[in-house]
Amino acid sequence: MAPTIVHVAPHPDDEAVGCPGSLLHFLDRGWQVVSVIASLGFPAQYERRRTEAEAASVRAGFVPVFLDPPLQISVGDDLAQASERVASELPGIVERYGASVVVSPSPHDVHHGHETVGRGVQKAMMTLPSTVRWWMWGVWGDLPAPNVFYAFGQPVMDRALHILEAYAGELERNDFRRLLTGRAMANAVLGSERVFGFGAPAASTLPYAEVLTEVRHLDGRWMACQGRQLDEGPSPQMLFDQDLSAWLESPSAHELVGWIREVEG
Repeated sequence: MAPTIVHVAPHPDDEAVGCPGSLLHFLDRGWQVVSVIASLGFPAQYERRRTEAEAASVRAGFVPVFLDPPLQISVGDDLAQASERVASELPGIVERYGASVVVSPSPHDVHHGHETVGRGVQKAMMTLPSTVRWWMWGVWGDLPAPNVFYAFGQPVMDRALHILEAYAGELERNDFRRLLTGRAMANAVLGSERVFGFGAPAASTLPYAEVLTEVRHLDGRWMACQGRQLDEGPSPQMLFDQDLSAWLESPSAHELVGWIREVEG
């Protein structure tokens, strides 16, 4: 069986926005990418968004897995229940596909649905073997301690945009292609210093980059490795000696001050 990454997308299109370059990097090296689509937006959108997600998975070469029924993760929904569903269902998916890496938004990603799914993934990771890595990305909220850097060129960006363009309904509402390219351009400059230390030289001359936070759950703590370039797979000799437990276990800012209002399209 090919080595496998399980990516958990709170909504259809998050797999095309969160860290698509990194996912494609592993796909190109023989890994299987399982794309778990947790929700389908508002009920009136279910058919369209599932159709778009299926088309995006074909374009990407990912294996789609849809939670059934879809999570309800709007502001007025039972977000605690949705988080528990992720926590209870994700370990079975990871075990079924023999995944060694789980990828998701961080539990501090500002959007209520992203944080709900991120918290569910966090709970699930506590039940999985400590050898399974958790990679977090940030879209709505920045990562405070990224430790993985992946630079890429225009061909990879073109593929990522092609995947994202399967979500025509979402792009009509807001053009996330500009987010994908703009954030990757910023990470190409800021990522080197954020991952390897302020004052570090540019890690790559390529025009785009993604940054991730990688942790393992070790002896009840959330431990991170030192900054590194993304490669074909995690090195078993890598030291996980930076404790990020205080950050991961703390309430997010929006849990404390209230969620941003939501508009149903």
